Amino acid sequence: MKQLISFLLVLGIFISARSHAMGNRGDFVGSVGMGILTSPTLFLLSPELEYVHNQDLNIGALAQMGLGNGGVLFTASGKVRHFFGGSARVKPCVEGGLGLSLSSSLFSSAVGVHIEAGMGFDYVLEKNMSIGTMIRLNFSPPLKSFFLSWPIVTLRFLL
Repeated sequence: MKQLISFLLVLGIFISARSHAMGNRGDFVGSVGMGILTSPTLFLLSPELEYVHNQDLNIGALAQMGLGNGGVLFTASGKVRHFFGGSARVKPCVEGGLGLSLSSSLFSSAVGVHIEAGMGFDYVLEKNMSIGTMIRLNFSPPLKSFFLSWPIVTLRFLL
């Protein structure tokens, strides 16, 4: 597990070092996040791909993969992220999405609808790199489960 985390961190830094932060209209922004998912507690990997619609609005896809001894939870969602206020370096944002969730035997069903809402911020380190965090509230009605996902560190980069 430590080797996987190290590999993803190095990969994220390598890709981010060759790229730009938020992007302009028409750009695609990629990101990779690592953190925790609760209820049950699992290790979280959270890759994203977004299309920059304008400076305040990104539209894209989000995958969340919770991995642990007790089971696996996977969600794939379409999402919208809105940036607001902040300064030139700090970019607060909110997001919402709708998609599909799949789980192991820890939940009441294997497949369900996924609804997510989150808030967080990005900090622009330099022209070609930003780092951020996002706390997401997730609900899967057919799975009868509410869970919290927190990619503690997310590296964001232009593709």
